[in-house]
Amino acid sequence: MQWVTTTQVLEELKASNEAQVWRRFCDHFRPVVVNFARHLGLSATDAEDAAQETMVEFLKAFRDGKYDRQKGRLSNWLFGVARRVILNLRGHQPLERLVADKTTGTSFWDLIQDDHSIKHSWETQWRQMVLTKCLEQARRELDSKVFEAFELYALSETPVDEVAQLLKMSRNAVYIAKSRVLSRLRQLERQFE
Repeated sequence: MQWVTTTQVLEELKASNEAQVWRRFCDHFRPVVVNFARHLGLSATDAEDAAQETMVEFLKAFRDGKYDRQKGRLSNWLFGVARRVILNLRGHQPLERLVADKTTGTSFWDLIQDDHSIKHSWETQWRQMVLTKCLEQARRELDSKVFEAFELYALSETPVDEVAQLLKMSRNAVYIAKSRVLSRLRQLERQFE
């Protein structure tokens, strides 16, 4: 998969009506909306529907010129669209489902979340998506041994001596690998956003 920033995706959407551009946009942002919808209590099917509706509403508003980068980040604007769509879908669930879910014992009041926790949930999903995309790109760009040392030491928390022995590297090389990958991840994150 090719590295694509949010700016590139938006520029492509502005300039083209091609199905490939739409697919790239959806591939880029749909998973975060699906995860957010699931976190807010929608079923897998409803979450997919919410994501599709969010993508369509976003595209329509974007092409109508309603998104202004000077007024805020794309993630915040997409959050507003997704939140409205998801809460609307939740509002159309059968009353019996909202009053009490007999399988889990969840009541209607348990399903209501304050704006802060909803925003926090979105930001968590967004950060996870950005991190995943940055890790995928860093894996493609960097030497496989360097990235493996980073994964073992930084992500899996394998002791440095074990990583060094396993990969036949010095301890210092493991530290340098971690530093190189983290530095590249920070650069990719800035590019992405």
